Amino acid sequence: MNKEREFRLLNCESISEFLSMYFGLGQKEKLSIFTEEVVVPVWSVFYRARKADGFNNSSYKEPKAWGPVPKEIATQGRFNKDHESVLYVASYPDSLEREIKLKEGEAYYLAKYICKKEFSVASFLGTNNYVNSILHQIAKAVSGPEELTEKEREIIDEYFEIIKESPIDRLAKDTLSSLYMYKFIPNLYDVTNRLGELLLLKNDYGFRYSSVYDPLEYSGWPVIITLDGKENGNFVLTQKGYENIELDTVEEKRCSPHGGLESFIESFADFELAYKKGY
Repeated sequence: MNKEREFRLLNCESISEFLSMYFGLGQKEKLSIFTEEVVVPVWSVFYRARKADGFNNSSYKEPKAWGPVPKEIATQGRFNKDHESVLYVASYPDSLEREIKLKEGEAYYLAKYICKKEFSVASFLGTNNYVNSILHQIAKAVSGPEELTEKEREIIDEYFEIIKESPIDRLAKDTLSSLYMYKFIPNLYDVTNRLGELLLLKNDYGFRYSSVYDPLEYSGWPVIITLDGKENGNFVLTQKGYENIELDTVEEKRCSPHGGLESFIESFADFELAYKKGY
């Protein structure tokens, strides 16, 4: 994407105008900001969590329970429409309890997969383009306040009241924007579905994205910053991608929430507000 086009996008009056302009671009230009591809080596490990009440007796042990959701029962998710079959997995299990909205003490099953054949996937990561930064934040954003704890909502709402009139390009630079982005985009999954469709045009095995509950990840900058390297994160796999991994184990567990995100939000909110005020 050329700098003139990037400038126009970053100077839109609203996020809805930004998205309308972006999705109105040609396919090649839309895809140009996603510059990275991720190679999944043999023996890579992935995890998936499912609530225990979704199983009967020992059906949780059956491999077919851990493949892509059958089309006939698939409902809209972050990167799939109704009746679209994909598999959501993660390199680490740490954020999965929150992602499937488990309550403390609630039973669930944690599946572990092993990669049996090397393959590659597309990625939301890119360099030197703040349009990428904004779309990266949208892709991992919470879909609504119900995905945050009461304390997290309180901090984010207070923070948002101060920064809500900021220009669009601030969303690219604000670590916390994925936690209030839903305020600008009422039907977030309709947008993330369209972004997912774009990435599958680049690679029909799937793509890598970041969990909102692992927030310290920067994309679109001259240097991509991640906690554990760009090869680790959350993944959407198509049936074609799923055929390269296989189920290894399934373990029954109980939810034990971690409080790290609240401390992170509070620290960064204080830092960002101090910066905005010129301290």
